[in-house]
Amino acid sequence: MFFHTQPSTVRAGRAESIRFVVNGTASDRMDAGIGVGATGERTADRAGDPSGRRVIFLHPGKGAWWRLLDHVPSGQEWLTLPASGAARLSSMLVERGGRRPVLVASAMTAPLAIVAALDFPDQVGGVMIVDDVGAESPLRRRWNALSAHFGRPRPVDLTSRISELEAELPAVRLPVTLMQGSEPAELFSRLESRLTGCRTLTVVAVPDAAAVRPRTHAAELRGALLALVSAVERAQL
Repeated sequence: MFFHTQPSTVRAGRAESIRFVVNGTASDRMDAGIGVGATGERTADRAGDPSGRRVIFLHPGKGAWWRLLDHVPSGQEWLTLPASGAARLSSMLVERGGRRPVLVASAMTAPLAIVAALDFPDQVGGVMIVDDVGAESPLRRRWNALSAHFGRPRPVDLTSRISELEAELPAVRLPVTLMQGSEPAELFSRLESRLTGCRTLTVVAVPDAAAVRPRTHAAELRGALLALVSAVERAQL
């Protein structure tokens, strides 16, 4: 897994980047434990310290994002929220002990995270957007056609979903991480080029990965999230 971090405030086009390899798994660097709710029992959609910093995973309503709740760092509360429940997001942006929530979005829910960062800049600490779909390819087109044949809905054009927000992207000021595979969706190049105002913009590349998903890249996701939370803490000093 490779990182390059760019302070957007000094970027003109592309700033000089810093790359380094992350060694070991995220569990090696985290105080991991089985998540529990406020009553001490594991819940389906939240885990961790009910008084800790919130990390909210915005997902499209399918997938395996709940798998990440099995290992939550101490001092944090992780919870999942489907896109259908987006109306509840503003009430969930609770600051605890000066620690603002962090949002983690999939490619499909990226607009929700960006809108929250724009509408509630004093309530969101940072945003991570994960490319869990990958680039358009002949194989993906054949799969989509097969899915449509069997009655599954065709995927939404991700780039078009972000177009109406494009003019506002430079107004995002908080730390942002973009996490992608070796062939990212077009949406991610657009985000990287337009998020010019955030305090830091970190691009995390996972080699040899068509897409980054909890089922296959849980350790990489945890490592990138750990780095983002550290950046958020530095930004709030």
